[in-house]
Amino acid sequence: MFEQRQLRPQQAVPLIHGVLKGEPSDVLARELELNYVTVLQLRRKIQDNAKLLQSEEPIPDFEAESDEMFQNAGKKGDEHFDPQDPPRCRANKRRGRGTYENDRPPVLGVVGRESGLVRLRVVMDTKAITLEKHVHQFTLSDCHVYTDEYDSYNGIERRRSCVQHGIKEWAQ
Repeated sequence: MFEQRQLRPQQAVPLIHGVLKGEPSDVLARELELNYVTVLQLRRKIQDNAKLLQSEEPIPDFEAESDEMFQNAGKKGDEHFDPQDPPRCRANKRRGRGTYENDRPPVLGVVGRESGLVRLRVVMDTKAITLEKHVHQFTLSDCHVYTDEYDSYNGIERRRSCVQHGIKEWAQ
């Protein structure tokens, strides 16, 4: 990944650490005295390598939980001092579910109740076909899956139980 790059260890290690922490590329470039494009290219290589290391195997559990969350961009509560560079509209104030298009990328997760193994994936949307594919790929066919009442889970071909978040019920 660092082949043919003139990085010192004092730059490479904080770069990897910063990427893992989610630090913005422009901040890392300034702090490490690197070109922004170089940092962006290395960030993408690190992320691509991380994707390759993710297991594609289903979790071995006979009970699992599946849910989705939406990653908001930006840093909530940070003041923006530069009048020439106003903050963009915050996506987390939008109504409805997040998508790539509205800058709230969904993250789907399945966790095994016995093993604690987790399968997380960033996806384009939370439509039924997307959630069904994720659950089917990462659970065994005889797995009992616990979800919320979101309609997009209705088509999964697994034994399923629902929790009702509206009455403050959560999976155990």
